[in-house]
Amino acid sequence: MLESIKGVVLDIEKGKISVNVSGFGFLVNTIMESGVPTVGDEISLYTHMSITQNGLDIYGFENKTERDLFRTIIKVPNVGPKTAFSLMQGLGGHGIRKALDSNDPDPISKVKGIGSKTAKRIILELKDKLKLVPKKEFEEAKKALIAIGYSSKEADQAICEAVKDTDYLSVDEIVKKVLKEI
Repeated sequence: MLESIKGVVLDIEKGKISVNVSGFGFLVNTIMESGVPTVGDEISLYTHMSITQNGLDIYGFENKTERDLFRTIIKVPNVGPKTAFSLMQGLGGHGIRKALDSNDPDPISKVKGIGSKTAKRIILELKDKLKLVPKKEFEEAKKALIAIGYSSKEADQAICEAVKDTDYLSVDEIVKKVLKEI
């Protein structure tokens, strides 16, 4: 499998980036939340490669947390990589977690290609698989990280990464774990 890709941006299309890696051009489906790179920039992405009878697709993510979320979503019955990618494009990792936390299938069902039955199945399947931080602790930890210089998006990603393999952490434990990973 292709775990990551690092190279120079050759071309940019909507939702896709062509990356030159040692003379080979790879077309990568990607969501660039931190800003779209320009042609000639060096880029590094965590990837998931999907091989089907119709061909090979590479999905690229800015961090492991996003890629792991993508891989968790495609384990839901009848949800393939294209649907999972559309979901992540439409809601982003934070939006998906928010929908799961509130047990609300509506935001998920508004994403192109996902109906209400699939949205409900996604909520049902992922609710137990993803470690969700209680809202109060998440917000307090986020405020603490923003106060020490993290952006809102960086704080969200750092908190999700810090709690992904644990059952429950207090606000202090979340912040300590994030700071240890620096």
